[in-house]
Amino acid sequence: MSTSTASPIVAVGLLIAGAAIGFIPTYLLEPSKQRHALRTRWDVPLFELCKQFTGTSRQLVHLATRVDETDDNAAQLSLIEEKHRELRALFEQLRLIGGKQLQESARLIIHHCYAVRAVAEGKPDPRATDYPGMTPTAPVADVTQAFYTAARNQLGVRDPDIILQDPSLDQHAISAAQQPVRQSH
Repeated sequence: MSTSTASPIVAVGLLIAGAAIGFIPTYLLEPSKQRHALRTRWDVPLFELCKQFTGTSRQLVHLATRVDETDDNAAQLSLIEEKHRELRALFEQLRLIGGKQLQESARLIIHHCYAVRAVAEGKPDPRATDYPGMTPTAPVADVTQAFYTAARNQLGVRDPDIILQDPSLDQHAISAAQQPVRQSH
């Protein structure tokens, strides 16, 4: 073979080798990129939904613990009902993109917010026997921490269980637990 014939063959060979070298890593990394894109596609909507959910539950608790401080109890109770309805609607959305742990803790928040609402409406605490000596707000604070952990875990946050306690929730739960639970009006 002459050098003039070998040169194009070598050039074609090098071209094929270069293409293979560029193609193989791309071929191997593409499925990984697609998996990552699928995993993170719901991160922003999940974060926003979790933010709305916890914000709404805190608003419900805030409104419910201040019923006696308002001039218009009927309007306050209407706001509490609205927040409870909003919380349940947000839960339905969480069921679509939230993992099992997140859904379970969200369900418990709704469960305990119902007790907060019932007491605000002057009804007996439906969970008083399950949580003796505690107001309904204390379990809400506890399960909110579990919700944060579940959300952080699903969002891939490093050390998802390291969450600072909210002193305003803790203080309210402590001070409220030292007061007798209001059973009815």
